[in-house]
Amino acid sequence: MSGNTEKKNIQMSGAGTAGGKSKEIVSVFAHRMLTTKEKNRYIKGELVIQNLGDLDDNLSSFDATEAPWVADWIEYLGDRITATRIRVSPMDFKKLIHNRREELKKLA
Repeated sequence: MSGNTEKKNIQMSGAGTAGGKSKEIVSVFAHRMLTTKEKNRYIKGELVIQNLGDLDDNLSSFDATEAPWVADWIEYLGDRITATRIRVSPMDFKKLIHNRREELKKLA
């Protein structure tokens, strides 16, 4: 399986298989989602949001009307699973963001 295909499968499933290489890729994905500073950041007033960790830390600054943007930005960071969940349940986006962060922290 090529690296791009494997990466795509991880993004689509949210997890990898039990193999060492897959675990490493999942760990890299989780770490990148939680800490990346390499993607375009979102600036809201004085707030600078650079990754899922920043977003979760500042969820009180967002309301449900911003859920579509949040979904788009999360997908831009590389997490289609969470973006889809937010689009399906925009009123739950804060809970979904927080739960995804907690899930990825265990994998990073």
